[in-house]
Amino acid sequence: MSPKSAIQNQEIRAESKRKILDAAFKLIAKDGYESTSIAKIAKEAEVSKGLLYNYFNSKEDMVKVMLEEALDEGDVLISGLLSDDPKETIRNVFQWFFREIRERLDYWRLITQLTFNIEKFKFVQELAANKMGEYIRLMQSLLNQLGYENPLNEARIIAALFDGIGVEVLVLKEQYPLDEMEAYLIEKYCK
Repeated sequence: MSPKSAIQNQEIRAESKRKILDAAFKLIAKDGYESTSIAKIAKEAEVSKGLLYNYFNSKEDMVKVMLEEALDEGDVLISGLLSDDPKETIRNVFQWFFREIRERLDYWRLITQLTFNIEKFKFVQELAANKMGEYIRLMQSLLNQLGYENPLNEARIIAALFDGIGVEVLVLKEQYPLDEMEAYLIEKYCK
């Protein structure tokens, strides 16, 4: 058997790292941060604990990488929602948010868990504050273009609505009227 090339080794490392992150995400979203051990993550990823520690210093390090990846992904997604028409952009953002809640509830469960334990994770607070500031400024700009009297506070209200809807969906599950709320918000801000 011939030795692996540098590219093959790089691909194997990337695949191992991805398996570890996916396992950590799955377990932390399901069982919570405190109940998820490094050993459980390694077992779920089908790697040794030693290999896991080759990629990550700690469970907290894994969470930080997951959040940074999620925020980077969010930036790419948001850029794809932008339009020259501020109403269309707001509609796109609302539709994206509700689609995310429907299709990736585990992701939102993890984000909610981390948010409720924010004092434990200083980096989460810093990442969240920076990213939330960017999103608030984007929404503020859109609402300003639409002539809202106080676009900054209106943008903050929308962010709080998203947070509240996310929590209510986690609690009420399919009993929460997602379709009704999506239609209501689109009608309220995009007509």
